[in-house]
Amino acid sequence: MLPRDERRFKAADLNGDLAAEREEFTAFLHPEEFEQMQEIVVLETLEDIDKNGDGHVDEDEYIENVLQITFFTFCYFPADMFAHEDGGPEPDWVRTERDQFSDFRDLNKDGKMDLEEIRHWILPQDYDHAQAEARHLVYESDTDKDQMLTKEEILENWNMFVGSQATNYGEDLTRNHDEL
Repeated sequence: MLPRDERRFKAADLNGDLAAEREEFTAFLHPEEFEQMQEIVVLETLEDIDKNGDGHVDEDEYIENVLQITFFTFCYFPADMFAHEDGGPEPDWVRTERDQFSDFRDLNKDGKMDLEEIRHWILPQDYDHAQAEARHLVYESDTDKDQMLTKEEILENWNMFVGSQATNYGEDLTRNHDEL
């Protein structure tokens, strides 16, 4: 971890004084938020996912990464729910992720993702995180599917809202809103 942290620190240390000012320390801790840190984010992603060390992310490495992210972030299913080696049928979500890999991740269709394809995946230029989270909250909570949330729908799905960055983890829900 030390060489990795040193590399990240040097990228964040814009003035090169080997001391982290507030903005530089924030860039070190949250590199995905800073343009000068994008190369580090892409490289660290490759290093984390590239299990065979070939400098690329192949389809199986991608599937394994999606499984780990889904399990550790959302705890939807046990980690051993899908083992590629078992020879059994693949779950639908695996087939969907394989399609995602071939259709949207492997842009040059060589069967693996290089650094530029990883950048396109993890740092998309046209993706609005706040808009995506808002759509997710409405989709999951709008029980009558009228594209509007009532106070009751929000209260019935309170756990979605207090766990969402879009509501500042529930803090914004305590304020008065005209639309409610």
